[in-house]
Amino acid sequence: MSMRDAVQTRVLSRRWKNVSAPTSNLQFDLFTLFGINCDRNSLSIGSDNQSDGKCRFIKAVDQFLHLCRSPKLYSFKVCYSLGNDSECHIDRWISFAVRGHTEKLVLDFSGLPKGCELYNFPCNLLSHGKLPQLKHLCLQSCALRPSPDSTNIFNSLKTLDLNMVPLEEDLNCILSGCVTLEWLRLTNCKLPVSFFICAQYLCLKSLILDECHGAKKIEISRPLTAFEYIGGMTNLSFVGAPSIEKVKLMLMRAYARGTDYMFHGLAKELPSLQRLSLSLFTRDMMSIPENMTKFYHLKELDLIVILSLDFDLLSVISILNAVPCLHTLNLAIRYSGPSSLQEKRRYTKQFYYDLKEVEITGFRDECNALDLVLYVLDNALRLERMIIRWTHAAGMWMGESRKKEVDDLLKEKAAHVELIVL
Repeated sequence: MSMRDAVQTRVLSRRWKNVSAPTSNLQFDLFTLFGINCDRNSLSIGSDNQSDGKCRFIKAVDQFLHLCRSPKLYSFKVCYSLGNDSECHIDRWISFAVRGHTEKLVLDFSGLPKGCELYNFPCNLLSHGKLPQLKHLCLQSCALRPSPDSTNIFNSLKTLDLNMVPLEEDLNCILSGCVTLEWLRLTNCKLPVSFFICAQYLCLKSLILDECHGAKKIEISRPLTAFEYIGGMTNLSFVGAPSIEKVKLMLMRAYARGTDYMFHGLAKELPSLQRLSLSLFTRDMMSIPENMTKFYHLKELDLIVILSLDFDLLSVISILNAVPCLHTLNLAIRYSGPSSLQEKRRYTKQFYYDLKEVEITGFRDECNALDLVLYVLDNALRLERMIIRWTHAAGMWMGESRKKEVDDLLKEKAAHVELIVL
């Protein structure tokens, strides 16, 4: 039974008025409380006072928690545009979650109107539990400012997910208390000028930095299972060539510096890298160099290519040539408009003895995509399977007759390979 149905059921009988079915997962949003799935401020529409919607939401949460009889909680989530003017109510909700020994706490207050003060997360309330139970903390559009002597409240955290949380002065203090943290994601956060991930974070396995700002230097000097960076080019460095299994890199506005880092610097700093996901915004970067620093241990490569009008997909051959032990290639093509490419790029032919699986999505007979596919079929000598997914409405773009010609050509060239065309 959903939370909303449970609340409605209690009004059917006086005997059930003060009865609440135990639940281990509490989620408060417009859908669970009011059965509507739309804008968070929709409760205020048609009201003279825009705070009416907020008051209705707060009242609904308070009423439910007053009747709730759950002795143990796994997760507690609140999703609504609330600021620090609702502090007393939110603090009471968090205290309820702490008393229930919740393991996962999610506060999503995004969509707060401009000028409103962010809710200041009360770190002191987490220490009210008998034992540290909180394993997963997710905050969106909140302020997190623990005092130096209260950082031990985070010592049970396994995952920390912060979105639109200003961190320039508090991040090091926060992380110093996360002694068991395994997964960290920072999204749209303001970071300190210098951001270091070093050996003191003994348990950290995954780090995601998504469109954060403020950091002029990011330095990683400890092994990780996965590292993901989305944002503008900065001084990103891996000190001491730490062992990192998988890297996802999406550089916005890469230009000359970012292009050089993607195709030279990264392979020098992480020579043992085995899995790489690379997004290429070809309009905002320099040409892919013909000679790149080689990834000698890379086995799996995911390429997302956002095409400019004059980009030649045969440039991808230079990347393949720099990955001699590649086993799996996933190429996703995104088009921005009709190609204006006039000539083919020259390339150095090379055989690929370890390449076994290739998948290409967004395929269309433009920007020399077909030539790239034929090249791979000819030169991947032990290729076992190739999957090609046509872009949406490909027949409209190039004509159904041409599309059939390409399908027939691919089947002919791939006689020795399991070919799947979708």
